[in-house]
Amino acid sequence: MTAALQALDAQRLSPRQRYAAVLVAFGEFIDGYDLLVMGAALIIIRSRFGLSPGEVGLLGASTFLGAIVGLLVFGDLSDRFGRRAIFVINLAFFVVFALTSAFVDNVWELFAARILVGVGVGMDIPTSTAYLAEIAPRNQRGAVLGSLLNVMWVLGAMTSTLLALPLMALFGDDAWRWMFGLGAVPAFLVLLARRGLPESPRWLISRGRNEEAAAALAQFGIEGAVAPRPEGRGSYGELLRPPWRGRVAWVSLVFFLNCFAGSISTIATPLVFKTVGAFSNTATLLASASVWITALAGPAVSAVLVDRIGRRTLALISTIPFGLTALALALFGQAHPVVLVGGFYLLSFSVWMGIGVLVWVWGSELFPTRLRGRSQGVCNGWCRLAIASNIFVAPIALSTVGFSVYVGLLALPMFAIAIIVWRVDLFEITGHELEALELS
Repeated sequence: MTAALQALDAQRLSPRQRYAAVLVAFGEFIDGYDLLVMGAALIIIRSRFGLSPGEVGLLGASTFLGAIVGLLVFGDLSDRFGRRAIFVINLAFFVVFALTSAFVDNVWELFAARILVGVGVGMDIPTSTAYLAEIAPRNQRGAVLGSLLNVMWVLGAMTSTLLALPLMALFGDDAWRWMFGLGAVPAFLVLLARRGLPESPRWLISRGRNEEAAAALAQFGIEGAVAPRPEGRGSYGELLRPPWRGRVAWVSLVFFLNCFAGSISTIATPLVFKTVGAFSNTATLLASASVWITALAGPAVSAVLVDRIGRRTLALISTIPFGLTALALALFGQAHPVVLVGGFYLLSFSVWMGIGVLVWVWGSELFPTRLRGRSQGVCNGWCRLAIASNIFVAPIALSTVGFSVYVGLLALPMFAIAIIVWRVDLFEITGHELEALELS
């Protein structure tokens, strides 16, 4: 490793690194806002368009389906052409189709627009996570790559839910148009600010562009020798061959299980409170917003713990309580609204305090620079497929097998993650340099 990269790994975050990290993480604020705004909007759209449970599920899943395309296509392109170019372009794409969502005339036009919004969201995820992994010090990488991203994501989700209340009061049945359209505002502002960020120095070094890498490192307050470390171009074919195939399979599996079960406490929350708790629209949104407050506490706690107690321990103290809470909700949640809301507090805190953070960390830090965008694209793609599947299934399950069976079964994926993380040594990698993880 070059002296400059050693300095990058050893020092605490400089003010410039902190600014860059927050600005890049704002992509997840936009992601959280726009993916979760559908949960609030569906309260209106469901009756406005007379949607069946299947149509509700399909519309709720639309953005996640588009995100899979963006993840896979632009995970590859971010490894080929750099991080900076993609995380600037994607926001322009997002702005256009967020505004388009606000002006559609029927549910199928909205479905198409939301898929394209999802593509924009999917562009950002592998690019931003790779960038953050590559600029973060090793002893703060979990907090930057996992906790910071998730704090921003939860803030975006919370904003979308809280904003729905005054918009519904002001615009009534047309509030959903404003909910979608206003997502373009922060995206446009972040787009302007991101243009001043340097390229990832690690990506530049992997391409043999040492002078540019030295200049990028200097912007972060780091001086030192930059030696060439060419890695080649990488490809999905390489990612899916040994030695990386096993890693991507394990991380993808954990991502899928977490996102399938954990999505009950995200976009499905308003739907559950409305249909199971029989709450009014206002009560549904207020209760959902209060769940996001407990969710925000989760990554705040993980920021303190993730680089101290180890990835494995944090995963276990997250997934096991989630599973136990899901079982308690299956037994008592439907008959007792207080238990229902309180259970969602615990579900939300548990997932965001641990496993919801860790999957983002594992998806980037376990892979080399030439494959880091692709690895996050594949692993997070499985996550989005899992969320889309559960969001499609949720309204159908609630109207057929019922809430108790549905939420009880969601305990199983979290218990499975606990067993996998406990048995597979790959998932304990706290405090290592990225280059050491690539070779281990």
